[in-house]
Amino acid sequence: MQNQWQILLNNLPSTLTARLQEEPKYSPDTEYLSCLTDFETLNITGPDRLTFLQGQMTCDFTTIEGKLLLGANCNLKGRASATFYAIDNAVNETTLLILPTGQATHLKGLLDKYALFSKAELSAENTDQVVIGLIGEESLAITGISSLESNQSINIPQGNVSRVNNTNLFLCVISTTLAQQWLDAISEESSTHKSLTVTHHNTWNQQQIASGISHVTTISQDLFIPQELNYDLIDGISFTKGCYIGQEIIARLHYRGSYKQRACRFQCKTNIKPKPGTPIYGENTDQPCGQVIQSATVNDGIELLAVIKLKTLESETFHLEQKDGPILHGLTLPYAITNTEE
Repeated sequence: MQNQWQILLNNLPSTLTARLQEEPKYSPDTEYLSCLTDFETLNITGPDRLTFLQGQMTCDFTTIEGKLLLGANCNLKGRASATFYAIDNAVNETTLLILPTGQATHLKGLLDKYALFSKAELSAENTDQVVIGLIGEESLAITGISSLESNQSINIPQGNVSRVNNTNLFLCVISTTLAQQWLDAISEESSTHKSLTVTHHNTWNQQQIASGISHVTTISQDLFIPQELNYDLIDGISFTKGCYIGQEIIARLHYRGSYKQRACRFQCKTNIKPKPGTPIYGENTDQPCGQVIQSATVNDGIELLAVIKLKTLESETFHLEQKDGPILHGLTLPYAITNTEE
């Protein structure tokens, strides 16, 4: 998928190329087309694909028709080895998992041994697809779709368009031909879509973080249980489906009704973007009380989601990477944190 993006970006008009090279400055009054070069897809095909995936993932694949799913694949300890968005095309008997770059091959390796026993085939080779993110309600017009409900997914000629939860984020997996048509339309002076600002993956990450959604990357494999990513609060875990790897631990934590750690949102005035897993310290703790999940550059520093020990939230000032590191300032999430530690 990186090769497809490289070709598309090399063919961009100079005006659009200049925008991509600018420092990202998100504005809620602007509509964006984000080139999601940090996403790739894993294709699962065959008549048994949904049954196969149902036994491997946290989300309920029996509900995927016309819907975007968020989910995780976990190890035996219930920690997320990979996280993804999922869409399905019943006509083509194909399910796509959309993951951070580098994760498709990793997840395929974990699943291949189980696929031997079902009529499902996995492929991480995608020669004619790219992932695009549209940000803002009006940005959807370029797809020819007037509106989408929360997590609604629609197959269009040469691709698929889905709304992420009830946000203003729209995830598109489309052919390189259609992507080129969209980029050409934006660059035309007479186009009705010229108000769309073309930007890179960071803008999408900013808005995912603001929506309280994060993903496991190659650096953070097997670090977090899905509830620490708040996946149970954003429809990323089904507690009514059957068994899957790690399900016993994930379900036990759920029915116990309390968690020691949750994903929280912060901002920080620093020019250094921390890697996933970077420790977070409290002023009164010698050991880390949290870890970074994902971060993105914003207008005046960075925003990030981090797994934090809940008992420290009210009493600590948090610092990034070390006890005297940059101060983290708490930000709100668009959903309530429930099932906290008693």
